[in-house]
Order: sequence, then C-alpha cells, then structure tokens
Amino acid sequence: MERLSGPLPTRGPETGPLAPGSPNEPPLVAYPPAPSRTLGKRLSPTDRDTLIAAFNAGASQQHLATQYGISIRSVKRLVHGNSNRPQATKNRLTPDQRHTIAHTYATTGTTQAELARGFGVDISTIKRILRDARNTELGDTFA
Repeated sequence: MERLSGPLPTRGPETGPLAPGSPNEPPLVAYPPAPSRTLGKRLSPTDRDTLIAAFNAGASQQHLATQYGISIRSVKRLVHGNSNRPQATKNRLTPDQRHTIAHTYATTGTTQAELARGFGVDISTIKRILRDARNTELGDTFA
C-alpha cells in the first residue's frame, strides 16, 4: 500500500463531478425541502374549525387525517388538546371579588374554607388570592 504524500486532491475529475456554478459549491440536492411540520402552518384556522366540527359530527379520526393530510395523532391533538377547550370564564373571580376576599379575611374572623365555600371556589384559589394580596401590599409599601 502506498502512502499519500502532499495535499489531498480537491474536487475534480479524480474525486467526483464539480457542482454547477463554482468548484467550491456543494452539489444541488435532488429533492425539495421538507414542508413545515407545525400544525399551525399546515392547517388554516378555518381548516381547524372545520376538522373539529366534522369530528364532533361523527367523522372518524382516520378519515379526517387522510382528508387533511395529517397524522391521526395530530387529529387527536386538535380535537382533544388545549386548542379545542373553551376557556373557563364563567367561574372566574372578578377583581372586586378578589379584593372582597382579601379584605374580608383581613378584617373579620372568616376562615379560608368559609370564603372558599361562599365564593364557590377551591381553598387553593383563596390561598393564592391572599398570597397575591400580601405580595401586592408589600410591593406598595416599598415603592
């Protein structure tokens, strides 16, 4: 076996064909770039709404996946994921209610559990409101 001496050969007849345009450019790729993988770019908002409506009307996930050119998993993500869940605005507390909770707790002997029952929320919500109110008061004191 012979050892190579000197620099390695560059692209040319010995190593392969030259790229079009310049000997330093890599050869062109024979396939197009892959399409975007995000659902937001593959489906318009109208397509999403139509797909969800068709699913709710009884269309199968397999049929919808084939029709829209996406995977069954993507269909499941759309119809069962966060994008199809309405926001829970009916049971949200208003800023006035939050203030009332903090004020009532600070000035009366009402317990957190009683406040939670009275406002129809979980006790963890009351604890969070009171903690936020304390942090706001402390922030106002040092401002």
